Amino acid sequence: MNSVKILHCADIHIGAAESFLGTRSVSRQAETLITFEKIINITKENNVDILLIAGDLFNSNSVEKTFIDRVFECFAEIPDTKIVFAAGNHDPLNHESPFKKYPLPENLYVLDTRDSCIEFANLNTRVYGKSFKEVYMQGQPRFSLDTDDNFINIMCIHGELRADLGSDYNSIISEFIENSGMDYIALGHVHKRTDIGKIGNTYLSYCGCPEGQGFDELGEKGVYLGEISKGTCQLQFVPTAKRMHICESIDIGGLLTPNEIAARIIETIKQKYSDNFADNLYKIILTGYVDETADISAPEIISRLNESVYFAKVKNKTEIKVDFELLAQEKTLKGIFVKNMLAKINEAEQTEKDRLKAALNLGLKAFSGEVSFDED
Repeated sequence: MNSVKILHCADIHIGAAESFLGTRSVSRQAETLITFEKIINITKENNVDILLIAGDLFNSNSVEKTFIDRVFECFAEIPDTKIVFAAGNHDPLNHESPFKKYPLPENLYVLDTRDSCIEFANLNTRVYGKSFKEVYMQGQPRFSLDTDDNFINIMCIHGELRADLGSDYNSIISEFIENSGMDYIALGHVHKRTDIGKIGNTYLSYCGCPEGQGFDELGEKGVYLGEISKGTCQLQFVPTAKRMHICESIDIGGLLTPNEIAARIIETIKQKYSDNFADNLYKIILTGYVDETADISAPEIISRLNESVYFAKVKNKTEIKVDFELLAQEKTLKGIFVKNMLAKINEAEQTEKDRLKAALNLGLKAFSGEVSFDED
């Protein structure tokens, strides 16, 4: 066989819950399992030879048994695919691991916590790797197992690409990759997808997580699918996420009411994310210059948005449209406040000016009405 078809996934975190969703966190938790089922279906539909799972399949080793049972059922549904799993820092291969406590499907191969190699002679492929034994793994992989150029050599491993060995999560440095003898290294741990890279003769990538778990994991998520051969890597990104986490800055200059503001937000995200806009989770940052009399009630705006989208949160970063110099001449408490703040801004170092300007705008909002507790 000149090539092998693989699907590379990682960091699925089955069992994780987005607690900020409140009562919907349980259903959102189930969606992560459904995304995993989608990955299994992609594997089946594309006749994948080897499914590589580079760690953190489960969010912890104490995940509910119903999740474990369903995952193992899914593995059994693709008996013609070899499944290779390298445990990560969230689901380390110790006595609490589901992969130690329960019977495993026949097509599932779990990499040991020592240097490991699994040979699939019929695929002319060897898969190397190492599992986490505990939450932390210092140092770097130092494989004592020799590669064989007569085979396609692949590594499946959870760890952190670094220029040094300072990581608690299995440092993987360029020197190791260049000398590894691998044709491809399937990496896990980093939730943001990277392009397919190459160090020496070795291709490598992080596929990222297939379903985002918060607003630090923005945009489209998925897996890598394709073929690996000696000296060639032909992998394509395949989206899998049911919902995207999206952060959008939207200028609401000139608007006065929560209804107008919510309408502009919906119009903007609908135009940008088309028919699927309603399925996503949004962090909306309000920007622009607004009138002092504008009613920017974040709770009301959020309530209106949640009639149209799965989830929304709002951060007010607008600035009051006002003649500060004229206002500073008023013999009122507001005028005195503005006069003092302008003096501080004029005297401040450049690095402090933005912070003081933000404080000035926040103060003016306080004079005009209630300030939300999370404004900063």
